[in-house]
Amino acid sequence: MKKILYSFLFLSSMGCYTMYGLVLQQEKSNIIPSKPHVNYTLKKTPEEIPKSIIFIIADGTGIGQYSLSYYANGAFAPARFHHIGLVATHPNHGQCGTTCKRVTDSAASGTALSSGIKSYNGAIGVDTDTLAVKTMLEWAEEKNMATGLVATSTVTHATPASFAAHVEYRKLEAEIARQFAGAEIETILGGGKKYWPEELINEFVNKNGQFISRIDADVDPSKRLLGLFSEDALPAAHEGRNPSTTEMAMLAINHLDENPNGFFVMIEESQVDWGGHANSAEYIRGEMASLNDLVNHLLDYQLLHPEVLVVLTADHECGGVVIHDGPDSDLDVRFTSDYHSANFVPVFATGPGAEVFDGFFDNTEIGKILINYIRANEINAR
Repeated sequence: MKKILYSFLFLSSMGCYTMYGLVLQQEKSNIIPSKPHVNYTLKKTPEEIPKSIIFIIADGTGIGQYSLSYYANGAFAPARFHHIGLVATHPNHGQCGTTCKRVTDSAASGTALSSGIKSYNGAIGVDTDTLAVKTMLEWAEEKNMATGLVATSTVTHATPASFAAHVEYRKLEAEIARQFAGAEIETILGGGKKYWPEELINEFVNKNGQFISRIDADVDPSKRLLGLFSEDALPAAHEGRNPSTTEMAMLAINHLDENPNGFFVMIEESQVDWGGHANSAEYIRGEMASLNDLVNHLLDYQLLHPEVLVVLTADHECGGVVIHDGPDSDLDVRFTSDYHSANFVPVFATGPGAEVFDGFFDNTEIGKILINYIRANEINAR
């Protein structure tokens, strides 16, 4: 016994013991130098061009959040997608080697996804010089496609705002709402009525629009639709969100899909991100269950409408989520921070043109390829 004890003390003095009895000769370290990164591009060309595009953004959702959902929510809906890739999400913020940021916010990443242009954290539909960049929703409007935005946050929050507004800072939500009201978006559904005073709602209604505050309200299919179901963001899924993300998404698609030129809709599962900020595994579990339901419904729709491309990705990861074994087969969900990380995020796709998303690439490539699909559709229709 003494020999064993002496051996243990000797080995302990020579290095650091892990829980598995491995001796590590290295001290713990956290800060390492970085090098300029490469913005990798898509390497495939599409075999087909979609007529319509459903673009799902699960805000703050990385591999850890998908792992949580896989082990906590039953059948894993993203497994139904036919193609999958991996995406880098860094912004264009600062000089590499000195002030360069690798961690994006939802504004910069939303702008990258919507326009194919990198910008600084906080930027809504503008480049690093604060000049407006054209988004895929605006391209779709120019090509006479029907367009829509759906979010469980305020509809003027960073991600949806990046598709239809141009402001230098994401917190200018009243100005974003004003730009939304003056745009030609056919369908806007989500929260945030506090940013829409009566005169702004009337401006939308006077441009062949209608306003609803209940998901089951009667809707005129010939008029544009604004649905604001909460003063602020909608409730969290695990607290009984009403309407659900799926209900809003299906209302939007039913309102858009009669357009003979096709449609574009961005649907944001906004609050996975907020579960990461809160370091709340239960919050994330509920939002991922909502995402599961949404994906199942949209892929069922795509099966009946094979000309539609469905793409699911995230703007960034949030919380640095990692899954460990807990007691009695429970999950021990741990977090490295209460903010975003630079971890890569997955992209899933099914439908015409989906095969290009197999691989590793920069998030701007998603914006570029979807814009190219929209522009090509207009060329084919001539």
